[in-house]
Amino acid sequence: MGGVVLHEPSPASLFWPRCTAVAGCTGRAAEPAGGCPAHLSPREFERFMDALRPGTEVDLRGVTVPSWLLEAVLDAVTGPDGRPHLGRTRFDGAVLPSDAPLRGFCVEGDSSFDGACFLGVASFHDARFFGNASFRDVRFGRDVSFQGARFHRHSSFEETVFTGEATFDGARWHVDASFRHAVFVGAASFDHAAFGRDAAMQAASFGGAASFRRVRVARRARFERAKFRRGLRLGPLVALGGISLADAVVHGGLHVHAAARQVSVRGATVYGDAEFGLRYAELDLADAAFTGTASVRSLSEPIPGVMEPSWPPADVRLTSVQRTDVALLQVTGVDLGGCALPRRSEVRARGGRPAAGTPRRSWLRRATGRS
Repeated sequence: MGGVVLHEPSPASLFWPRCTAVAGCTGRAAEPAGGCPAHLSPREFERFMDALRPGTEVDLRGVTVPSWLLEAVLDAVTGPDGRPHLGRTRFDGAVLPSDAPLRGFCVEGDSSFDGACFLGVASFHDARFFGNASFRDVRFGRDVSFQGARFHRHSSFEETVFTGEATFDGARWHVDASFRHAVFVGAASFDHAAFGRDAAMQAASFGGAASFRRVRVARRARFERAKFRRGLRLGPLVALGGISLADAVVHGGLHVHAAARQVSVRGATVYGDAEFGLRYAELDLADAAFTGTASVRSLSEPIPGVMEPSWPPADVRLTSVQRTDVALLQVTGVDLGGCALPRRSEVRARGGRPAAGTPRRSWLRRATGRS
């Protein structure tokens, strides 16, 4: 991607009074002046700044925000703790400068950046969002960091485009986090993150390496229909409500190292090898396709680096391999008692159907090496 495509909203799509100081400006007019904060006269700008203090509502919808304006606003709302404190915050449709220093800021009300565009590096390192936070359809032109950020209520990054590296290492969501249909062009890292409810990544696209190491999800880790171009490393991870990779497409191999009740890979396609190191889980591989070897291991020891739930001991169970397409499936310490092993016509080895007379379980190998 060579650059960031700026949004050009039509006048009908703007639900705020527009700036009248400059023709074509989509910025929200600062009352009682007719111009947006970027186009106020010196006296009007002074009145605008005098109204700002820690916890004040900030409305920069549609404004092309120069660096001096962003710095002035953040300075005006900075509290004794050295952090900017904002009330209800609105940056919908705004264009943020090439360097957006939002590190450590606190939003005490709801915040919305829907449709905004960040032209350069953006840092939300150690930021605090105490209300709902919406970053729907945002364009991040370069790297962005939410490392150590805290989201106390619902957050949405749906249909957001991350052009550079996206870092969410150590971030904490107290409730749901939605990245449905998000596009990660560069590497995406969620290492050491924690999700208070669902981690929703359905139909997201990951163009670079994707890493979810030492992650805890209080409910479900959802990757249905997601696409991974440079492989997926999922874990060490704990998901109390289960993990779903149903209908996902993974290029470059899949590594899952997790404790969960259910793990579904139903209908997924993996180009390369797939490795599953699991605790407690019931694993569903129905309709999945693997171009390489798929291995499933039951882990006897707790997963280091993540806090496991106090569940009673349970064997890892393979529940279904119906219509699974795999070159070789290797299992170690896995309960196959409830898994109906398919006929030859239902499981194809890579390169075509097994030859006549091939033993029915030639595609399945236990750790002993026996077919």
